[in-house]
Amino acid sequence: MRVLTREALTATLAHRQGLITRWITTPQQAIQRLTPLQGQEARAPFVALAARVEGFTREALERAITDRQVVKSTLMRMTLHVAAAEDFPAYACLLRHSRMRKWRATDPAIDEEAAELADWFTTPRTNKDIREKIEAPDLWTPILRARTLVPLVQLPPAGHYADKGRNTLFVKDPRPLPTHEDAAKTVLTRYLTAFGPAQKRDLAAWAGAAQRDFDFDALELTRYRDEQGRELLDLPGQTILPADTPLPPRFLGNWDQPLLAYKDRDRIIPPAVQPLQLTLSGDQTLTVDGRVAASWRMDEGRMLITPHTDFPTDGIREEALRTAKFCAPHAHAYDVVIE
Repeated sequence: MRVLTREALTATLAHRQGLITRWITTPQQAIQRLTPLQGQEARAPFVALAARVEGFTREALERAITDRQVVKSTLMRMTLHVAAAEDFPAYACLLRHSRMRKWRATDPAIDEEAAELADWFTTPRTNKDIREKIEAPDLWTPILRARTLVPLVQLPPAGHYADKGRNTLFVKDPRPLPTHEDAAKTVLTRYLTAFGPAQKRDLAAWAGAAQRDFDFDALELTRYRDEQGRELLDLPGQTILPADTPLPPRFLGNWDQPLLAYKDRDRIIPPAVQPLQLTLSGDQTLTVDGRVAASWRMDEGRMLITPHTDFPTDGIREEALRTAKFCAPHAHAYDVVIE
């Protein structure tokens, strides 16, 4: 069985994430290829696509959201994401299945409640409406229950760059959910396309589901091992890049998906940086040679970079200015400061 080095896995991840050569594609197609993008911070999907798609504009993603080609919803790990509308039912079905399995064991009326709520959510509702509808001793339980029982999406302008998340309207997605088996197959395929080769536990951690929710025998898979001897799964025919592939610097958004895609994150976050827990703080990050080397933030037209490890600065300023101009298009001047 072929053994893949950490460097080869890092290069392959950068390739599959569009972080070497930018793609020429639509926001919907890019998100489908990348899997749903973290949307806890409204601007994050925009920054993520700007790093990966040539000529990307804010207006392009906002138009895709308004036209319902892309939807915003609570998905993996019960956090907000923007997803390609075509794939949303599969992700919603898979994640609903793992939670409903637990609830059905203690609540025999759960499916009846789900059907009643599904009908109720054909009319757009706010969080305030949900809390009045579902009685609970705390504010979060009604929201969690509604988002589990019904495949809810947020209505635009939720998901737009300047979205503040106030008075968001939620409505049931009109498309039927696939079977659990078909949903799991779709999600597994999308995951490996975007992040493979990977361990079974990587997929489960990323999805917020259990390994048993996936039938790994339902697809023909290629198997590798990493340098620790752990089995890695991939789709047949996928490119594995050489370990010495040059990887350009890239500025990523808050909780960018590659940082959250693995249980063992060594291929994207070096061991020296992992104690900073950037996947919890959600810092915007800079990758150098394919791995996180710094955090960054904008102060009007100034890009402020905070290094977390030593790294060469070749190409950093050019890429930083490109990102700064995207994030602050109306600034009078631009500067890059490595703090």
